[in-house]
Amino acid sequence: MDTTLTFADRQAFRKWLGKYGSKSNGVWLVFSKKKKSVTLSAAEALEEALCYGWIDGKIQSIDDNSYKKYFTRRLPKSNWSVKNKELAQTLIKKGLMTHPGLEAIECAKKNGLWDNAETKIINDEQIEMFKKIIKPYKIAYTNLMSMSHSVQRTYTGFYLDAKSDKTRQTRLDKIIERLNKNLKPM
Repeated sequence: MDTTLTFADRQAFRKWLGKYGSKSNGVWLVFSKKKKSVTLSAAEALEEALCYGWIDGKIQSIDDNSYKKYFTRRLPKSNWSVKNKELAQTLIKKGLMTHPGLEAIECAKKNGLWDNAETKIINDEQIEMFKKIIKPYKIAYTNLMSMSHSVQRTYTGFYLDAKSDKTRQTRLDKIIERLNKNLKPM
């Protein structure tokens, strides 16, 4: 996970994926935090990644002006979110999906992960449980309580969606850090 790249636009990333997508194990892409960006956007990068059977992952801040996000080939047993399924279907309709991207979709359909994607509804009981977890962190809790119900639901979903205790703890740490700064979810 050491390679870090910057692309000015989506065409440059698409060209890179066409050349190295089947060989690379993954790369960090640098993105600008500013509205007047000198890089492709994370949304554009995700679309191009899906076209080549890749997916986005971890995100790390670099400085006040930029951050990086990890992109890698999609594993055969990785989950497909509703958002990514919809994006993939749009990309197919636009004729942008490549053979590796279509193979990733076929693989997901064969192993049941394509139809398994559904929007998880976070209920009020889960949000209340999440608030109890945050309560010992005074600043984070105060800020969470001042946020809208939809933001509370988003934080709750991010926490509950973790597959392991280790991931759940890592997510809790990130949530506390963001809430201490009174930031909404990314």
